[in-house]
Amino acid sequence: MHTVKMGEMTVNELQEYLKTSQTIILPYGVVEQHGYHLPLDTDIRNAEIMGAKLAEKLGCIVAPTLNYCFSGGMLTGTINVKPNTFANLVGEIIESLALQGFKNIIILPGHGGSESLFHLKESLRILKWLNPALRNTMIMMISLWDFSPTWRKMFESRDYHAANAETSLIKYWTPEVVRKKIVLDKPAVAEMLRNDPDSYQKRTSFTGLNEEIPFTEQRAEVKVGVMGYPAEACAATGKKINDEILKHAVPALKKAIAAAAKARHDGTAIEIKNNDTLKILSL
Repeated sequence: MHTVKMGEMTVNELQEYLKTSQTIILPYGVVEQHGYHLPLDTDIRNAEIMGAKLAEKLGCIVAPTLNYCFSGGMLTGTINVKPNTFANLVGEIIESLALQGFKNIIILPGHGGSESLFHLKESLRILKWLNPALRNTMIMMISLWDFSPTWRKMFESRDYHAANAETSLIKYWTPEVVRKKIVLDKPAVAEMLRNDPDSYQKRTSFTGLNEEIPFTEQRAEVKVGVMGYPAEACAATGKKINDEILKHAVPALKKAIAAAAKARHDGTAIEIKNNDTLKILSL
């Protein structure tokens, strides 16, 4: 049986795989509201479906998708796991994969929450810092939207969560789960969310000083949480985004994997001159 899914492999099949390749994709998503038209597992689908597609093109395998991380939203159906808890879990999974012989671990977020991305990236940097055994393990975090000009253009037009891009992708991949009824928040709230995706958060403190840790909650006026224009979505746009991601991400990742192999062989490494390590690959 040929499969790119690690979860469908046997121990013997995985042992044979590691003899020829040491690359694995680790996808993760989150359970959270995506309006009235998309399912709660939309971000999980983003990671799982694209993870398998990328694995097929790269000739590698994909680990089972992690279904939980931090959303920050508080609407019904959203399951939040604290960023430090999630980062620790991913770190331990990576240590386990490295111990088995994996040398290239590509983390694929299906959820774009800034808190999760920031905490995970910094946590993994410190993990490698404190664990010299991971020195020769390449850990990468990629964002799907970075490889799609169409998706990035939608961001520029204030189209974000549960909007045109995500709805189009789900209509292309699994149209049967998309509901016909599209509901937005009241016009003023919908406009606020389009202008600033983080505006769903309300932060208060006793002093107003930057030194004080604020209390954060979801604004009571946010009832739906769609941030953009889902009514414009269609399967054709979803296919275009899907194809763009594969077109740009596959060669970029192949190049990165080859560069890591050469650096290990030569005993060389590239010194990073700045502290902005959140993004590694992009168009």
